[in-house]
Amino acid sequence: MFPVTIKNAYGETRIEKKPERVVVLGWNDLAVASALGAPVVGAVRYFDPANPNLPYITQKYGEDVLGLDAANVNLEKVASYNPDLILAVTSNQLDQARYDKLSQIAPTVAYPKSLYGSTMAEETELIGKALGRTEEAAKLLADANAKIEATKQELPKLAGRTYLFGQARGTVLPLVVGKDNLSTKFMNSLGLKVPDAFANVQASDQLAPGTIGISYEEAARLDSADVLFMTFAGGQDLETFKTNPVTRELKVVKEGRYQATEISVAQLLQAPNAAGVGWLLDQLKPTLKTIGA
Repeated sequence: MFPVTIKNAYGETRIEKKPERVVVLGWNDLAVASALGAPVVGAVRYFDPANPNLPYITQKYGEDVLGLDAANVNLEKVASYNPDLILAVTSNQLDQARYDKLSQIAPTVAYPKSLYGSTMAEETELIGKALGRTEEAAKLLADANAKIEATKQELPKLAGRTYLFGQARGTVLPLVVGKDNLSTKFMNSLGLKVPDAFANVQASDQLAPGTIGISYEEAARLDSADVLFMTFAGGQDLETFKTNPVTRELKVVKEGRYQATEISVAQLLQAPNAAGVGWLLDQLKPTLKTIGA
């Protein structure tokens, strides 16, 4: 199995032997590596100071492991873990210069083309290959797909129904509608689709990858969705959405087909990973049942 060479956006990574000390720099990297039983010695902590572990992983790590800031990775701290592999498949801190510096510490696995530019399956298989745990990765992916299929069986009326997923941020409501977005592909796998009125609109990366932005004056358009998931940049944004004269009268809101989605759920929905699929479905299911049961 080893050595293996993995091509990535910044070069090639050669891993001589099965890793024994792994440092992970992305949340999805950590979720998958943890689920595969990898020997993680250093990792990025979650954004919630009160809960530095990812909410959906069974292996909980202490402060000695969770010593890295996902938004500002300290290279000296990475080196202090003495890793023999660095996983950065879902790290938003990478560029060529940072990759080159990390590679001087240990073999570093980056994304193949772009951040979140790979499917859940590709991401899982890539991490499994780097760790020498390809069979475990295949099982993890099969389990994730089985949970998706079970949800479709439980909620057969989801097929062909429409959804929107977005955020309230100041005066703008960014909506994730790009067909290549990982959240779009995940919702498509459940049988859901973006309303035609949004599916044919040109998305951009200006606000966030694959999004369009609408104003509160245009918010009546949200009623084109059978179900609506919204997250909020802050408490004031939630209050504005609840009290705005347009959004508070939306049928999708008044009829209970709307979910004010926690940031932790929205973060995973933006880029689902195989280890978190079951947890993500559990969070979405109460709202999905309103149209799918």
